[in-house]
Amino acid sequence: MKAWIVNPGQKYVIDKDIIKLFPNLELIITPSTGKNHINEQDCKSHGIAVHGLLDVRETLDTITASSEFTFLLILNALRRLDLAVDGVTENRWRDNEENLRGHELCKKSVGIIGLGRIGSNIAKWSNAFGANVYYFDPYVNSDRYTSLSIEYIFSQSDIICISCLLTDETKGFIDKKLLSMIKHNASIVNTSRGEIINEDDLIDIINERDDINICLDVLSGEVTNSQLSSPLLDFHRKGRITITPHIAGATYDSQIKAAKGALELLKHHYNK
Repeated sequence: MKAWIVNPGQKYVIDKDIIKLFPNLELIITPSTGKNHINEQDCKSHGIAVHGLLDVRETLDTITASSEFTFLLILNALRRLDLAVDGVTENRWRDNEENLRGHELCKKSVGIIGLGRIGSNIAKWSNAFGANVYYFDPYVNSDRYTSLSIEYIFSQSDIICISCLLTDETKGFIDKKLLSMIKHNASIVNTSRGEIINEDDLIDIINERDDINICLDVLSGEVTNSQLSSPLLDFHRKGRITITPHIAGATYDSQIKAAKGALELLKHHYNK
């Protein structure tokens, strides 16, 4: 096997131990933007090229599934649709109305960490809902939205949306110092990668404060299939936070587009 189009949902990291099983492998393509399921340094040392959807930007920009799901979680954080649905399932009808009374997005402050493809869509749609949009991204200079320090984003935003890439720079950089700054009744939404948040610090904040709304589509440890042992799941089961199983990008449309993008990368690699 010379080329491997790998499912980004596999439950192991492609490292030197996996690579040695395929001595003829020269190319790995992942139909995803994240590559934390691949040890790129091990691949490089074995002369294996690694490509993902960030390398086929024109196709990637047509995929809106993750952006749409992120926006859905923002609305859920404000309105707790999940609790309302559970209430009817349990044969209750506005019995806990006080717990179901939420907030409007209009006039709220939305702080976006990472103004890339997903962040830009969230900014545009939040703006259309009448929200005030700010962002932190040291690699983007937007003339449409206001750039602010990450400390300001965490201390002043009503909704904090994490949509940056997982890199050595961003791994664990959302820590207790930043989490402690979150304003009263604010919401935090993460559809990027679980490893971007220091989850031990997040657990401390959840235990200290019951006013923060948290929606997560990702948990750390997914690439080693250890996410289901996360202590965060206990908070989810109690209805304190909302966790979904990394399905932001899981639509028929997006996965067809991603597959086509992977094939484009394959053809480009062998036709260059």
